Amino acid sequence: MTGTIAAPAPVPPRADDPVVGLVERMRPRVGRPVDALQVAAALESDGLTDRSARDHYDHPDVFVLAEAVFRRLDQEIRPRPAARPAAEDPVRAARDVSHGLLYLMPGVVLPAVLAIVDERSVTLALLLVGPLGWVWSGGTAWLAYRLVGRGLVRVAARLLGWSTLLGPAVAAAATAALAGGTGADLPPVLLAGALLMYQAAVTAALFYRREGALLAAMAPAAVAGGGYLLVGAPSAPVAVAVAAGSVALAFVVALAWFTRTDLPGWYARPTTPPAAVPLRRAVRPELPQLRAVLLYAALSAAFLLHSAARHLSGPLDLAVAAAPLVLGMGLVEWRARRFHERARARLRQARDTRRFAAGVWTGLAVEMAVVTVAVAGLALAMFAPLRQAGLLSPAGTVLVAAHVAVAGAYFLAFVLAGHGRFGRLSALLGIALAVHLAVLLVPGGSHPLADAAGFLGSAVLLQAMLLAALSRVLGQAWRYQ
Repeated sequence: MTGTIAAPAPVPPRADDPVVGLVERMRPRVGRPVDALQVAAALESDGLTDRSARDHYDHPDVFVLAEAVFRRLDQEIRPRPAARPAAEDPVRAARDVSHGLLYLMPGVVLPAVLAIVDERSVTLALLLVGPLGWVWSGGTAWLAYRLVGRGLVRVAARLLGWSTLLGPAVAAAATAALAGGTGADLPPVLLAGALLMYQAAVTAALFYRREGALLAAMAPAAVAGGGYLLVGAPSAPVAVAVAAGSVALAFVVALAWFTRTDLPGWYARPTTPPAAVPLRRAVRPELPQLRAVLLYAALSAAFLLHSAARHLSGPLDLAVAAAPLVLGMGLVEWRARRFHERARARLRQARDTRRFAAGVWTGLAVEMAVVTVAVAGLALAMFAPLRQAGLLSPAGTVLVAAHVAVAGAYFLAFVLAGHGRFGRLSALLGIALAVHLAVLLVPGGSHPLADAAGFLGSAVLLQAMLLAALSRVLGQAWRYQ
């Protein structure tokens, strides 16, 4: 026997029901909604909060209110087929994870550089180029992807091309100016320029999704750096020369990508012709938020690098404590991207609007656990030889644990950045940085163990603050439309 299920007869609204006015106000905006989540997204984008739902409409939260509005708008609720999360592309996942190798590559050659360049010059270059490169690359990449989102793909490529050319020159000039005041000479200037050349090449590789090509270009440098660790001082000049050649090759390859007339397959969409929008005019609408992005990038770099810089010339376990985090950053980026994809899929699947936010939070907890366990596993594997050799001190153990906590914090920061909350991110990073600096100022705070414990505490505090900030935005359905 076949037939149809009759829709329930509508319940006449009370004359004093405030939802009646809300329904009429929302009807032109949502028309015939597919489900209550669509209504919830419209209500939240209109500024309605859980508190106003309770105070003005006598409903416990926005989702319950959205269900009431949805039932009034359309009594014939037609179920739609459940959408499933898009299957993970293993090639793209591998590319994302490989970013950690790209970020760690300069560290493989650093011991050989220290063997032939004085420590003061290397420290000067790293302290300047580390934050500068982070801000320069981060700001350029964010701006390029914003242009891509507006269909200005070729304009974005032109922006990245200019950034790739200018970045090394800016880094070298800044280092030369600083070296002139400290008595340093040419080596830090050359090192700063080379580091920015490499960071610019990484940014280009990520934009064009050519991580494999960059890894291939840098493979000789990695081999030479590893050879130095095995052979020792006699091979240092050869290792540095090979690394310089690899960086030059990577830089030239990156510049060649920007001169191509074709575009990567993932940009295969209608785009604005390159001559239609001048670069300056295309960038102008993004400048207000770009300032917030640059501040966020600067504070992210400061939070991580201010600790690493203190131990650069210290014991081996302290000097390399950040290595698991750097190697795992690609995985952190991958899981943050995957979290947003799964959240959007959950929005399409959801039937019970009251459970949507709980599902998103569950997904966040799972991804947070994956990131923490994975980076902790890398740390265990990388530091097991040091422990067996008796070179892992209590301070080193705590500092490694602190960087595992930073990995979790950066994952949460990426999720919050995906919601555009760069101002809040900057404030929280500034607080965490200030807390650790305050620990260093107390008597005994600069001792390696106290310093490491303070950094661990600031990283855990940053996690807690980021979770509190996410509690205001994570479950809002309209953010995943």
